[in-house]
Amino acid sequence: MLIILIGHIQACNKNTETPAVNEKHVHSIIPLPENVEVLEGNLSLDKNVIVVNNPGFESSIALVESTLNEVFDSPVSRKDQPGNGVNIIFYFEVKLSSEEYQLDIGANGITVKAGSPAAAYYAAQSIRQMVWNVCPGGKTGSFLLRQMKIKDKPSYAWRGVHLDVARHMFTREYLFRIIDWMSYYKLNKLQLHLTDDQGWRIEIDQFPLLTEKGAWREFDSYDSTCIEYSKTNPYFTIDPRFIKEVNGKKQYGGYYSKQDIREIIKYASEHFIDIIPEIDMPGHMSAAIRSYPYLSCSDSAGWGNEFSFPICPCNQETMDFTFAVWDEVAELFPSNVLHIGCDEVETATWEASAGCLTFMQEHNMLNSREIQNYFVTQLQEHLQAKGKTVIAWDDVIEGEVDDKLVMMYWRDWVTDSPDRCATNGNSIILSPVTPFYFSGDNSDLSLETLFQFIPTGKYDLAVVNKVIGIQSCMWTEIIPSEPLFEEFMFPKLQALSEVCWSSSRDWRSFQVRMSSHFNFMNEQGIHYSRPSWMK
Repeated sequence: MLIILIGHIQACNKNTETPAVNEKHVHSIIPLPENVEVLEGNLSLDKNVIVVNNPGFESSIALVESTLNEVFDSPVSRKDQPGNGVNIIFYFEVKLSSEEYQLDIGANGITVKAGSPAAAYYAAQSIRQMVWNVCPGGKTGSFLLRQMKIKDKPSYAWRGVHLDVARHMFTREYLFRIIDWMSYYKLNKLQLHLTDDQGWRIEIDQFPLLTEKGAWREFDSYDSTCIEYSKTNPYFTIDPRFIKEVNGKKQYGGYYSKQDIREIIKYASEHFIDIIPEIDMPGHMSAAIRSYPYLSCSDSAGWGNEFSFPICPCNQETMDFTFAVWDEVAELFPSNVLHIGCDEVETATWEASAGCLTFMQEHNMLNSREIQNYFVTQLQEHLQAKGKTVIAWDDVIEGEVDDKLVMMYWRDWVTDSPDRCATNGNSIILSPVTPFYFSGDNSDLSLETLFQFIPTGKYDLAVVNKVIGIQSCMWTEIIPSEPLFEEFMFPKLQALSEVCWSSSRDWRSFQVRMSSHFNFMNEQGIHYSRPSWMK
């Protein structure tokens, strides 16, 4: 599809110079809209603009209103009916899909037609970005926008960000900031990796030791690495808000109360973002086993050849624990999608357990890997009975799994895994280590590799047809602070949004459009990585 690069006439005095692509200025919108038609003339906006109420689009209207109030010297008007002069109006359009919008900037105002409140919100974010491009952090009495018509919708329904809070915690308020940034770039899924060997981060009423004990640890090897690195880079300093002293020894940890989670979910829903909980089972459960040793086949936490001891599905008491934990999680999170983990399971403790050997015989299992299949099937059926769709890491395709299970493909060295998932009938969310593990390489090359990721160029059509979305992952073993998190997240977040949303890709266009977004991040106080091509 033809994408026409467009521009604005600049009216503010701050950071107004914009580089050119093919002698045309870009509109600055990230992710790149599906289609833009440039018209002759400009729309003049000042404090007399009228933002017209529509009860169905309150959040979008409020966003546009607050954006303009940040720019003008006095507040704009909001009215129930259009008035004389310039109006900004949102309409519902039944012919548009649920995330599709049309944005028209004409001589008399701005009109948005949207297929849903979410689509209207995406249009409002596009308006916000255009206004920022014109007046980055400045105040003005009036400014001009180029007249244009935008038709836009996402390439993928799942546009995700994964955050590991088990290795290192981030405050509820900082998660609000992450949600703000995601919504600015039309990303709509925030997966919280709430449990791992290093910590249990969510309150479970039936098992209080999970947070009383499992949420805390003495400094581990990764913490020691962070402490060493912090001697030359303060961004590696472990956040003191999550450190306490017990019996003369420092412990790191913390957790989110159920009320914290409710507030995070509410804030995200106001930005049209779903919070996806991940409770990683049956492996990566050392924090839970330290709290309740009976969960392990060996009655203790420990480490195998590669990974930690898993919980013991052969024990019905362990399965009862699993169901009880997920019952509370499913009740707390309104999302119809839950992530059960199921990666990197060390089976040696199962193979050494007399109880598991008997269990395998009773269930006609040929090897210990079938215990993992049993666990996945039992938990999937339990959650599906509650109306939930279940996601697991693609490790589980090594066994027999139901085709209703959604696969999150991360093991990019297992090149046939996507084909096997597709052949089995499973929907796929792409999250391969390269280029979607943001906590790894942070070079210019990694950013461009991310931006140029196109599924049709990497996978067979059968796989492409099963892909429902794309997701980045931020693992935090050695990311203990907010500034360091931001250095690994930005500007990859902007590139990710384009990969998830846009139907076409242009690296040079992205670089130029990023100009105003670097200004935005400066104003936000974001500690982003500075690409070598940034001017």
